[in-house]
Amino acid sequence: MNPVEPALAVSLKELYGLRAPASAVSLQRLMRGSLPGAEGRVMNQPGRGLEFREVRSYQPGDDPRYIDWKVTARRGQAYTRVFEAEHQRPVALFVDQTSALQFGSLASKAVMAARLAALLGWAALADKEKVGGWIETDEGGYWESPVAGQPRFLRWLARLVDCNRQLEAIRPRVPGQLDRALAAFRQRLPASSLVILISDFRSFQAQQLIKRMSRQYALLAIQLTDPLDYQLPQLNAQVEMDGETQPLTQALHQSWSQSFAQQQRTLRQALGHRGRFLELSTQDEKQLLARLLPGYNRKLSANKVR
Repeated sequence: MNPVEPALAVSLKELYGLRAPASAVSLQRLMRGSLPGAEGRVMNQPGRGLEFREVRSYQPGDDPRYIDWKVTARRGQAYTRVFEAEHQRPVALFVDQTSALQFGSLASKAVMAARLAALLGWAALADKEKVGGWIETDEGGYWESPVAGQPRFLRWLARLVDCNRQLEAIRPRVPGQLDRALAAFRQRLPASSLVILISDFRSFQAQQLIKRMSRQYALLAIQLTDPLDYQLPQLNAQVEMDGETQPLTQALHQSWSQSFAQQQRTLRQALGHRGRFLELSTQDEKQLLARLLPGYNRKLSANKVR
């Protein structure tokens, strides 16, 4: 039996079909639980704001930080303020759809990014959250503010499909493009957002920006990688690096691997202990659900994600 050729583009029908398997993915469990390969803080109720509900008598087990000292002094016994989580929070996705993400030996990172964004977006809607995001292309970015409900998310997915299908030949990323896109994305983020960044983060340099985002929001950065990111093949060929075509020498092999390792370290250091980092390889493309939700039925992950 011949192996299935990796997909070069996505369809709206395919991304809509991820709605059913996405119902098994809870973003709250995803951010709270032990995620294989994830680094950083395990977040509880990431990004969700709190609304004041009432003041009542202090009970054993209540958080002493929420004691209302004015009421306590007036009534002569301890009272605490009770909060409840907001019913909906904004979930903002940043999805890289530049031509550079077509790079990959096992699958297209651009296709993988689109599928992953759809999967997490549907999961957020299943959790009754607001969903929106930024789609970055070679020509610029497209922003949709997080809102509740399926219609606006479908409109965003339709734009994501259009951007994916319009990808042309791989061309070097414009210097600073990813950093500028992340800065523009951050300016549009609602308060208390759960922020998910999906990219290969090649040419990423905005370390301070990511640090600020990790302090202000619940932040998950998903880096899409391929075996070729770690090691170029031993071939007599040429590659694009730093905007120039160069022969594939032994020195370039070493420089390529070192450049990727340094970029990954920069991203991880920027996230620190506040944000979360997850690497997904094109080798994982057929089992995204199994990687995102430990214990998920792998029979579903092998069939429905594709």
